[in-house]
Order: sequence, then C-alpha cells, then structure tokens
Amino acid sequence: MKKNDLIIEELGRVIGVSGPVIKIEGLPGIEMGEMLRVGKEKAIVFQFGQEFTSALIYQNIVYALLLENTKTVKTGEKVEKMNKVFQIPVGEELIGKIIDPLGRDIDTKILIKTKKLKEIERKPPEIMERGRIQEPLETGIKIIDALFPIGKGQRELIVGDRKTGKTTLALDTILNQKDKNIICVYAGIGQRKAETVQILKTLKNEGALNYTTIITAYSSDSPVLRYLVPFSAMTIAEYFRDQGKDVLVVFDDLTKHAWAWRELSLLLKRPPGREAYPGDIFYLHARLLERAAKLNKDYGGGSITALPICETKEGDISEYIPTNLISITDGQLYLEADLFQKGVKPAINIGLSVSRIGSQAQRRCIREATQGLKLILSQHQELKKLLQLETKISKEAQKKFHRGEILLQIFKQQKHELVETTDQSIMYFAILEGLMDDVDLRDIKEFESNFYKFINYIHPEFKKEFLKRGWTNKTKASLEEIINEFKLME
Repeated sequence: MKKNDLIIEELGRVIGVSGPVIKIEGLPGIEMGEMLRVGKEKAIVFQFGQEFTSALIYQNIVYALLLENTKTVKTGEKVEKMNKVFQIPVGEELIGKIIDPLGRDIDTKILIKTKKLKEIERKPPEIMERGRIQEPLETGIKIIDALFPIGKGQRELIVGDRKTGKTTLALDTILNQKDKNIICVYAGIGQRKAETVQILKTLKNEGALNYTTIITAYSSDSPVLRYLVPFSAMTIAEYFRDQGKDVLVVFDDLTKHAWAWRELSLLLKRPPGREAYPGDIFYLHARLLERAAKLNKDYGGGSITALPICETKEGDISEYIPTNLISITDGQLYLEADLFQKGVKPAINIGLSVSRIGSQAQRRCIREATQGLKLILSQHQELKKLLQLETKISKEAQKKFHRGEILLQIFKQQKHELVETTDQSIMYFAILEGLMDDVDLRDIKEFESNFYKFINYIHPEFKKEFLKRGWTNKTKASLEEIINEFKLME
C-alpha cells in the first residue's frame, strides 16, 4: 500500500445504552446480523430505525445487542465493523461438551476449536428437500411409543405445569438413543446452574454424554445469551443433519426463551401486544422449529427431531405461548399436575395429548399391538363412568374394564426405567389376548418387570420370531405357553 492511498473506514458512535441494547449512529453500510466491536466488547446488529433529531432531520439508527459485559460500554464510544456475521463453531469436537451459545466452554469461557463455523440464522429446508417422516424415534417411554409415537424429523411439544416431569421425559428420550447412532443436543434456556449440573450428572452416569452436546445460558446470564441458545443448538444440529445423520434436539424451555425475547423487545421499544409480547413472537418460534425436518435421500437423508418444552400455569393450555407452539408443532404431550400428584408417572393426559404423525412412524410389531390398545382405553373410560354411577355391568364388560386398568398400570413408569419397543409390544399383545386377566392389579408392575427379564434371558428366540413374523397364530400360541410357564415359576 502506498503512503498516499486513501483508506475509507466506516465508524459509528454509541448514542444510547439500555442494558444489553446499544443505539448507534453512523455505519451506513451495515447489514443485519453483522458483528461490531464496541471498545473491548462485541455486539450483533439487530435492528434498524430512524430518530428525529433536534435539527429537525431524520437520523438513521442502528440497534445492536451486546454479547458480554454491558457495564463497560458508555455513550460516545467508538464502534467498528468486524466485516463478518455472527457465527458459532460446529463439529464433532462439541460432542460431550457443555458450552454457551457462543460456542465457548461454559466454565472456562474458552472458545471450542472446530474446523467449521456456521451462521445461527438459516432458512428451513424447502418442501422439495423434505422426506416423509416414517422412521421411529423410540423414547423407551411406553405410553409415548404406544399411543403418541414420534418419528425422525417430527416436532413434538412437551407441555405442562412446573414440576410435572417435562425435563425428565426429554432426558429419558435422550438416554434411549444410546447405541442407536443418533446425535443429541440439549438446549437449556434460563435454567439455574444447579439444574444444569444435575442434568449433566444424569447424562454422564447413564453414558449418554458420549453422543450429546449441552448448550446452555443460565437464568443469571444476559437475555441476549438466553435468546441465542435455541438458535445455536439448532445450528449445531444442522451440521450433523447435513452429514446424513439423525439428530434429536431438546429445547428446555421455549417459555423462558419467549421471556428473553420479550425483555429484549421492550428494550428495543417495540410495541407490545398480548401479555406484553411483541407481535412477532409466533414468527420467532416458527422460524426456529421449521428448521427441524427429515431430508430426502437426494439431500443426504438426515433428520432433526425437535422436542420443545413449554410451561403452563395451573394447567391452562390456552395461554398465548402454548397455543402458538401447539399450532407450530406436529403434536403435543400434555403433562397434568393432578395426575403427577396422584403418583401417575409419566403424568401424560391421554385425552389432551396427540401425535399428528401417528402410526406411520411406528415399527410393525408395535403398530399391530396399539390398534387394539386405543379401543381398550376408550371402552375403559366409558365403563368407568357407568361404574361411578353404580351401574351393574356384564362379565364381558368387567373383563374389558380390568384390561383397561391393567394397561394404565403398565403405562406407569419411573424415570430412567426405559423399555425396549419389542418388549412393550409383547406385553400389549398379552393384554389384548386376555393372557393377563387373572393377574391381580397390585401385582402387575412386579409381573411386568420380571416377565421382561424372563423373556429376554430364557426365551430370546421368541423375540426374534416375533420381530420376523409379527403377530400370527403361531406367535400367539408360543406367547401363551411362555406366559403360562412364567406364571408357574412365579
């Protein structure tokens, strides 16, 4: 460069600071999402506007979000362009790590070194890029795998009051992906540090950290970091999906994410709407969750399955954020506080829960079994109403009611006690065929637990036959013999 060459550089100046939001004048060539250097701190361009000055002219204003310390930035500070958009590191190096939404180790704040960087805002896959959702993502949770199956590429909302087991449900789903070649990403939004430590401990003890990345921003962190968490998590998931892999992403939870967005929006002076949320709150979560999809073979065949979590108050599922998320997702699992307090775990309300993918995402063995289960449960509900009125019912109706009671007992499940889908299917067929009609309700759980061990260690050949041929007269006769043998041993 010659001494007399003219160097043109765009500079800005901070004219206002409101928490993590800074107002800047200058920088005419700046773009949305671009990185800025403000003294020793970094910021992301987030919004543009105009301001009427004392000289009676409109002045272009840039609003940016500070990523770190907000107390060190003062009015009048110089602002420089970094000539790059905000990106985070992605890659295999992140598996087994717990990081913040900037890609740094959560404790040391040192950036994890990876071979690639990705922007956190990306367009969702086009319609022609998407494939059919038909492969199951099995949770190991009996009531879900049987009645509300989840397919690879699906978005299934977990919704319910505080302390009803929502996080446990999501963690059990992660634990069940062990040895299934599925990468998991857990996004903790605005949680207490103690909660994150407990989640990390659970995943580590169960051997799930070998295929899981935890990305989190604590409740004490800036709303900017809490806002970035789910977008960073989805970007990491997309890296693995683009390699043709299957990924499970848990967003825990999007209610707190909405709070962070509301806080930022009020600082940006956006007009508030219902419950003080800005008008684009629906678009915020829609553009995030639409990125979860199953790609067709021409685009690698990978998938991202999303399990967003949402909190309700006093069971009100018609609140603003829950109704928004229900309309975006492919179904919901509603956890009811009353059921939880009665000791029914998982406390899933069968009437208010649904999977819009349904049986097309189930394996053949469990799809055949569950066709009869739904009929049993509906009959059980009708008969229960009659019995509450002290109406006498026939012996056949009593038998159907008893099978419904057995099924509801079978669906009860303690955390981390996961059940393989084939074992579930065998148990459901045993109920449907009346092979457990003589088992006392008080002994059902013990019977079930011991039976799984018995069939896996004593009759593994039956499971192979069952998987190969499905439910036939031969497998029915074999199962009857096995259960009679087991009852004699009991």
